[in-house]
Amino acid sequence: MAQKSAAVVGGGIMGAGIAQVLARSGYEVAVREITEELAAEARERVVSGNYGLDDAVEGGYLSEDEKAAVLKRLTFTTDLDAATDGTDFTIEAVTEDLAIKGEVFRDLDAVTDDQPLYSNTSGFSVTAIANGVADPSRVAVTHFFNPVPVMSMVEIVRTPQTDAAVVARAEDLVDELGKTSVTIDDDPGSYGFVANRCHAAMREEARKIVDEGIATESQVDRALEEGYNLPVGPFSLRGIGEEWD
Repeated sequence: MAQKSAAVVGGGIMGAGIAQVLARSGYEVAVREITEELAAEARERVVSGNYGLDDAVEGGYLSEDEKAAVLKRLTFTTDLDAATDGTDFTIEAVTEDLAIKGEVFRDLDAVTDDQPLYSNTSGFSVTAIANGVADPSRVAVTHFFNPVPVMSMVEIVRTPQTDAAVVARAEDLVDELGKTSVTIDDDPGSYGFVANRCHAAMREEARKIVDEGIATESQVDRALEEGYNLPVGPFSLRGIGEEWD
């Protein structure tokens, strides 16, 4: 059986999580960062960050031998050409900045041929991102949710130009990782896909409730967590890494 391989561009919280779940599913994964220091930090994040391999061992989800095998399948590099060479697909997971993502996809276009190129953007238009690639048919979104090793949902977003095989490969990958996907069409006129657009509306209403003096932030969080079984309320979510007004 041919070895499965993938590249992840960006080793932050999302990129490290994506790389981890790919490697745990048997993929040889190359994580590309822009400096050696950031590459080392990405490796440390995979190993000992929140929901990293150490946590998986401690929780009984991995043995020490399995952890070692996963680490053998992971490489960390600053060389984009080497990272993507011969891989089945590449997932971009850099900071949520359209200009930076556009630059990354232009660079990917220069060093790859026909492999699928996926973005982990949480809301930018796929059409806008694909503008950096000569053949936009190979570009789609695979939006993983944070923390990637724990959360099941992946939003797959396509444009009218996206090749059906690129979408099918993403759907197969999500199934392979034991996660759940929804496949939707790009909406260039909005930011966010299904989950984040709905969540943004909830956040806006939560803020209005607090501003009008109806309830406190902690009361809103408790009502939504206990009433709708949300794992974390909107104000608590902001407190663990999400910024919003």
